[in-house]
Amino acid sequence: MKKLLLVCLLMFHHAAIAADDHEALVMQAYATFGNGDAEGWAVLHTEDLVFTIFGDLPQSGVHEGTDAVINDVFAVIPRYWPDFALEPINVYSIGDKIFVHNRQHSGGIQSETMHMFEIRDGKIARFTAFDDTDALSRSMIVPAE
Repeated sequence: MKKLLLVCLLMFHHAAIAADDHEALVMQAYATFGNGDAEGWAVLHTEDLVFTIFGDLPQSGVHEGTDAVINDVFAVIPRYWPDFALEPINVYSIGDKIFVHNRQHSGGIQSETMHMFEIRDGKIARFTAFDDTDALSRSMIVPAE
């Protein structure tokens, strides 16, 4: 019985450490994104990253690979939302998935969003944004061409 208890405690401890590591990785990804550090952001992700943004916005779609995300998402956001910012509210860990509940600020509109990350081999392999696309659409600035 003592051995079983010890094994369970060790497994729980290992899972708690992994969750902490996963959460730290995701928070580092937010920090590099917020600082405009595309190279620092890219090394935190797998080569076969799948980055999904729902809706009908300029950056919406399924983007594969870090270069696609940097060019088709990160380069687009400042053009349409020059004051875009995210502020994490809570972080939830479930196995290899991390969920981040955020406040989202842009164009004087504040809304909330949920982001889901999947971790594989110590890197982010998948990202899905469950954004308030209505608020993003209302706060969008159409750049002059």
